[in-house]
Amino acid sequence: MTEVLYAPNREHVVTTNAWAFLHWLRTVRGADLAGWAALRRFSVDKPVDFRLAVAAFTGLSEEFQRHPATPPRLAGVGASQANMPPQEAAAISAAVPDRPQIDLSRTALLRPLADTLLHADVRPDDRLLVLGAAWPWRAAERLGATVAIAPAAADLLTTAATVRATILVAEARTLAEAAFRRPSRRPDLSNLRTIIATGGPLSPEGRRRIYTWVKSDLMLLARTGDTFWGNPLEPVLAQPPATPAFLTPPPSGPATR
Repeated sequence: MTEVLYAPNREHVVTTNAWAFLHWLRTVRGADLAGWAALRRFSVDKPVDFRLAVAAFTGLSEEFQRHPATPPRLAGVGASQANMPPQEAAAISAAVPDRPQIDLSRTALLRPLADTLLHADVRPDDRLLVLGAAWPWRAAERLGATVAIAPAAADLLTTAATVRATILVAEARTLAEAAFRRPSRRPDLSNLRTIIATGGPLSPEGRRRIYTWVKSDLMLLARTGDTFWGNPLEPVLAQPPATPAFLTPPPSGPATR
């Protein structure tokens, strides 16, 4: 049996977006799905229904009906800083370079929205600190979250503490290196709820290091392209299996007898 590094309790599971979405599908759409694997299969078997459900669940369907010819516009980071204390807003602004607005068609937006909403479990009050490419993480702004781009890999955890990040996104190697450092004083990561490794998962040793030296009660996920490792409904494993992302058919293998 694969080693379990962190097992979210029942309270954690029922407060995730994925659990709420499954409950909504059952009570509103009559689709009774057993869990994460069934939700992924639903997205592949009925992609139109899945996209429409995500649009309705996030409130996008009403927006499309009001403005069918105008693609949604992602808000700039300034809008999501409006209610922050000045010191925190300044810290986030320092980490975020000037960025143009991003306009997306409905079809293009729903895939990253599903990923950030359900897999990354992004919520309206979340603050994402992203090291690397901003897309698709900027889709989280459409959900009301704040997205800050880390200026450099150095002092990544200190930056996460400064901006009070709830979700940290970085390459697996960078996360392993950040966890390997032994600062004289650990940064305050009390707000951090999730770490997402990009480009693939950390090694089992790197994943254990996260829980030993960074934080012991967070959700550790990974993704690259059309592949996920882990999900917010199930325990974190030392060696998580790779699974297709939403709307991605499983790879075809050799015929079995």
